[in-house]
Amino acid sequence: MKVSTKRKTAVTELNMTPMIDVVFLLITFFMVVTEITRQDEIEDLVLPDVQASKPDDNPDPSRLVINITRNGTIYVGGSARSDKWVFDALAVEARLGRSLGSKVSDRVVLVKADEGVEFKHIRKIMAWCVQRDIGIWRLAFGTLPFEARATAPE
Repeated sequence: MKVSTKRKTAVTELNMTPMIDVVFLLITFFMVVTEITRQDEIEDLVLPDVQASKPDDNPDPSRLVINITRNGTIYVGGSARSDKWVFDALAVEARLGRSLGSKVSDRVVLVKADEGVEFKHIRKIMAWCVQRDIGIWRLAFGTLPFEARATAPE
């Protein structure tokens, strides 16, 4: 019996299609996340400079952010919204953070109001949050970031 001494090496090819698909999905994901992050920023919003404020060490990326401009216009998600839309959004936010049987939501709502806005616009948001049907008791207020505070003229 004759035994062959030559070994055949199997040629394996690496299929790049799944890896390319994953890379495109990651690129798409980061583009969408970046766009959502930008929607919470309003260009003509000047936040108040409060010396006693402290930075938010662990912000919830899915929290509701309400921006109020100097003239009282309310922006959520980068678009101007009606009072009814904001009230309904607060109700949904409260339902998302409410545990079974509880009437109080655990979610934090971030309110970023211009430093020149009349308090009645902020009070309106606060009154909606504490209504019995909504029950959001945790509000955070946006202030001038610490990085901007260091460069701001006194």
